[in-house]
Amino acid sequence: ESYIIKQRGHSYGMRCMAYSSDGVVVATGGEDGSLKLWNTSSGFCYCTLKSHTAPISAVVFTNSSVVLTSSLDGTVRAHDLHRYRNFRTYTAPSPCQFTSLAVDPSGEVVVA
Repeated sequence: ESYIIKQRGHSYGMRCMAYSSDGVVVATGGEDGSLKLWNTSSGFCYCTLKSHTAPISAVVFTNSSVVLTSSLDGTVRAHDLHRYRNFRTYTAPSPCQFTSLAVDPSGEVVVA
């Protein structure tokens, strides 16, 4: 018996990636505005979150259950990795495009 498994990556390419601190998950951000979560053992994408309307410019894990993304759409979004949803969206007072993202070790301070 043979099986064919089809995996689909980002529609227009990957822009950024980050490993979780435990090394179990790799998160990738794409030109298509989607965040994909990959299992490092199997290599399979097990979740795709489409919350941005422009390319994702940076991905950062705050802990094993929360990942932050910044985008050229002017938002920073926090994603829950247990419920697989965007639970918080941050915006700047004036329109801008975020090109980088950093989080302090405690996960309390986010800079974009």
